[in-house]
Amino acid sequence: MKNKTLYLFIDESGNFDFSSGGTKYFILTALSTTNPYSVGSSLLELRYQLLPNYSGGRALEENGYFHAAEDAQSVRDAVFSTIMKNETDMRVDAVIAQKNRANPKFHAQQLELYQNMGKALLKYTFNRAVWGNYDHVVLVFSSLFDKKKRGILKQTFKSLIKRIADKPYSLYFHDSKFDLCNQAVDYFGWAVYRKWESKDKRSYNLVSNLIKSEFPIFNRGKTEYYEYNK
Repeated sequence: MKNKTLYLFIDESGNFDFSSGGTKYFILTALSTTNPYSVGSSLLELRYQLLPNYSGGRALEENGYFHAAEDAQSVRDAVFSTIMKNETDMRVDAVIAQKNRANPKFHAQQLELYQNMGKALLKYTFNRAVWGNYDHVVLVFSSLFDKKKRGILKQTFKSLIKRIADKPYSLYFHDSKFDLCNQAVDYFGWAVYRKWESKDKRSYNLVSNLIKSEFPIFNRGKTEYYEYNK
């Protein structure tokens, strides 16, 4: 029997400004698949289909890769439509932090927030993934981070993978512009983020069948440490 690898692509949405002027939510989104080739090849095909006559708009013209926050809505629709062709090969899980409910210790210790949210995200992904019987885990962060943060995140997530999945693993930090699956998870993260932050479900509704869990990690606590700007 051929070995099966579970690939996890993780992206973040929102910012770490824990004040009334910051984003209301910080979200980690994971795209998991055992067939990243189909996801990547379909988006690569779409990219080349959009290049003639500048059909991808200014963002694709200037950046050369898909980025949900900057792409035109017509491009977003095309990307979401392309992604959904791989519906049987992937799932998406997200952990949502309402930032004004986060204990103030997380305001300065942002990596602890990553650790807590990452633990919840991996539990959902590993325990509920329908493929089963995978032999190896490849974890790819779409954020590059600085050297210190990379080291701490590597240590944290390697420990979590060992504890939760108990599988051999590889862990990478890859620039999104060079990885089409990272571009795909950016799109899913955008859809989830827009739903929670702005109550805008246009993009979310296009891919909701693939979004299997959205866990609001601080919802048990009711204390809000500051108010958001209206």
